[in-house]
Amino acid sequence: MFGIRYCGGCNPHYDRVAFVKRIQEHFDGEAEFEVAQLDKEYDGLFVVGGCTNCCASHKQFKTKTPPLLIWGEEFFDEVVKIVRGITGK
Repeated sequence: MFGIRYCGGCNPHYDRVAFVKRIQEHFDGEAEFEVAQLDKEYDGLFVVGGCTNCCASHKQFKTKTPPLLIWGEEFFDEVVKIVRGITGK
């Protein structure tokens, strides 16, 4: 399971929700994603910021791997690589 942590969206340079949806569609159910919750531990955490500040807090979440800070569409391939590395899919 992968957690998604969004920033507040005060200065978005791209559609963050559409980006995450694109990732979910890419894996077509082979990997699970949800908005990160404090009471869960995640295989991976994606901190989806709207700009290069990527200011969303994330240290309060439990994750088995270091979180990936994302601030643009150019991170798509890196996210896919990380998910495949963890899930094997």
